[in-house]
Amino acid sequence: MNRTTSALLADYVLATKVAGGVGSLAQRLVYSDEELLISLSNSLKLRKREIAELGSFSSRLMALFVGKDAGNDISIDGMRLKQLHDLAGSRPRAGIDLNGIYDVNLAYFRALLKKAEKVAKAKARDVAPAPDPQ
Repeated sequence: MNRTTSALLADYVLATKVAGGVGSLAQRLVYSDEELLISLSNSLKLRKREIAELGSFSSRLMALFVGKDAGNDISIDGMRLKQLHDLAGSRPRAGIDLNGIYDVNLAYFRALLKKAEKVAKAKARDVAPAPDPQ
């Protein structure tokens, strides 16, 4: 089964692993809810731009060397994917390797990100100080 087929059968698939030393350093990086959402939103914006440019000459040339990009997924590291699941309150279908880079289905990613944003807003409302009754 090739990567494209496996990506269609799953919400995310392990694409590659980061070297152990680098991965263990990255595991120590824990984003705040706000930092995580900003980071993932920026990744999504970049991916949207890449998808928009898929028909360009440079993208077609790149496809000859790297392979065709169907524009159906986004690459996310295991640490951010795990934190996204934790923030959204969802349980991943399989264990997430924190040293891994995952190709995540875009529809699944957007739904998970939207759910996480709602949870973060609710948490912020609950923590926000009450207005001063002066």
